[in-house]
Amino acid sequence: MMILNNIFLWTAIIICAIAFYKNYLAVSSGKTAIQKKEISDKVYYIALAVTILAALFVRLYKFGSVPGGFNQDGAMAAVDAKALADYGTDRYGMHMPVHLTAWGYGQMSALLSYLMVPFIKIGGLNAVTARLPQLLATLAALVCLYLFIKDVFGKNAALIVGIFAAINPWNILQSRWALDCNLYPQFFIMGIYFLNKGITKRLHLVISMIMFGLCMYCYGISIYTMPVFLLTACIYLLITKKLTIKDALLALAVYLLVAWPFITTMAINFLKLDTIETPFFTIPYFPNSVRSNDILFFSDNIGKQFIANFKSLINITLLQKKDLPWNDVENFGTMYLFSMPFVITGIIGLIKDYRKSSGAVIALIFLLTGLWCGLTTNGVNINRLNIVYYPIIIMGGIGIFYVIKWISPAKWGILTAYAVSFVMFAATYFTSYANSMDVYFFKDFGNAVTSLKNSDSEKIYITADSQYQGSSNVSEILTLFYHEIDAEYYQGKSTDESVPFKNKYTFKSIKDITVNPAENASYVITANDMKYFDRSSYNFEQFGSYYTVTPKN
Repeated sequence: MMILNNIFLWTAIIICAIAFYKNYLAVSSGKTAIQKKEISDKVYYIALAVTILAALFVRLYKFGSVPGGFNQDGAMAAVDAKALADYGTDRYGMHMPVHLTAWGYGQMSALLSYLMVPFIKIGGLNAVTARLPQLLATLAALVCLYLFIKDVFGKNAALIVGIFAAINPWNILQSRWALDCNLYPQFFIMGIYFLNKGITKRLHLVISMIMFGLCMYCYGISIYTMPVFLLTACIYLLITKKLTIKDALLALAVYLLVAWPFITTMAINFLKLDTIETPFFTIPYFPNSVRSNDILFFSDNIGKQFIANFKSLINITLLQKKDLPWNDVENFGTMYLFSMPFVITGIIGLIKDYRKSSGAVIALIFLLTGLWCGLTTNGVNINRLNIVYYPIIIMGGIGIFYVIKWISPAKWGILTAYAVSFVMFAATYFTSYANSMDVYFFKDFGNAVTSLKNSDSEKIYITADSQYQGSSNVSEILTLFYHEIDAEYYQGKSTDESVPFKNKYTFKSIKDITVNPAENASYVITANDMKYFDRSSYNFEQFGSYYTVTPKN
C-alpha cells in the first residue's frame, strides 16, 4: 500500500503543479479556463446516487458489531444516558447535568448522552442504540456539507466534495462508534450551512445559532474555539454588509440562549464556585478536574508548548502521521495519504478565485478555527482536532475541482485513485482493522462480563486489569454498560436487588483479593490469574484473553 500511496502522492503533486502552471499561463495571456460542458442531469444524479449508496453501505454494514466491543468513553456516555432515560439524572444522581461528571478528574460533554435517551428508551442499552446518534448526526452533516458546497461553489463542486466526504476515512471511522467529542464537527458543519443560508433569510440565521449553541455541549474545547469562529465570521459579515447590527444582535441572543448553561459551567469551574441547581438542569462544579492542563494558556512554558502543539498539528493534518489505533487506519490516514496536494490546491484556488464569496470565506474561517484549535490544544490527536476535518475535506474537494477545471482528463485518474483506495480501505477496515480493534474496545472482556449478567452469584469479582493494570474505573463502567445496571441500584437507593451493588460487584486485580471456594462468587479474570484458582473447585470459560470462573457446586 505504501508504494501505491507514493505513486498517487507524486502524481497528485505533478497534476496540481500543471494545473497551477496552466492557470498562470492563462492569467498571463488574459484567458480563462476552457468551460467544459456541464454533465447531464442523468449522469449527475446517477453519480450522486452511487455516492449516497457507498456512504450508507460503509457506515451501516455491520453497524454495532464493527468495531467490536465498546469503548470506555462511549460506555460512560451510554450508562449516563440510561440513567437520564430512567430517572432524569446521571448515574451518580445529578439532576439533568449540563456537563457530565464522567471520570471525576476529566469530564464529558453531555449532548451525546441526551441524544441517546430516546433510542435507549425504545431499544434498551446496547451498542446499536448507543452509536445511532453519532451515525445520524454524521449523515445529517454530510447532507449539510453537500448543500453548503452546492450553494457556494455549484453542483459540480458539490458532487466532488460529496464523493470525497462519502469515502473519507476519518468520517467513516468516527461515524461508527460513540464518542462525545465527535459530535462537535457534525453540529459545526450544520451551523455553517445554515449560517450561509442565513445571510439571506433570518430564520436560517436563527437555526445556525441553535446549532452553534449546541456545539458547546459536544466538546469542552468549544469554549475557546466556537467564540473565535463566531466573532471572526460576524466581523467579516458586518464589514461586507452581509449582515446588519440587528442581525448580529439577534444571532448573539439566540446563541447565548442555547449556550449560557455550558458557558456558566466553564465559568464556575474556572472560578471554583459552587454547583448551581435549577428545577430544569444542574450546572456542576468539578473540584477534581484536570482538564485545564490540556489548554496552551495554562501551560507552565507557553512558548515550548506552542512549538510542540505546532508539530502535533502538522503531523496530524499535513503529514497524516499514524495516530491512536482507534482514530485512523494505518496507510490510509484521515484523508488518504495522497490528498494533501489537492487540499493545498483548494486553499490557494479558493483564496484566488472565490475570495469575494461570503460562503467561501466562511469555509476559510472554519479552517482557520480548526488550525487555532490545533495550536491552542496541547498534544492534539485526531479526536481533539476533529473540527479541522470538514474544512480540509472542503478544501480537498475544491482542489480536485480546480485541477479538473484546468486538466479535464485528470478526472479519470483521480477517480480511479480514490476508488481503489476506498475499496482497499473498506476491505481493511472490516477485516484486519476490525480484528485489531477488538482488543482496544475490550470485546473479549465485554463478552466475559456479559456471560455473568444473569448470574445468581452473591458476589462478582471483576478484574481491574482491563485497560491497564489497576484500571478499576474502566472495568466498572464497562460492567455497568454490559449488565445494564440501574442507576438507583448503582447509587444504593434501590432495594429491588437482594444484594446492594457495592456488595455484589468488586473491581480489583485478582491478585489483590482472597479467593474463597466456599463463597458463592463468580469471577472475570485474565489468563494470568488462572494460577489463583483450584481447578477442582471451579468451572472456567474462555473469552479470548479473559476467563469467567464459576463455582462447580
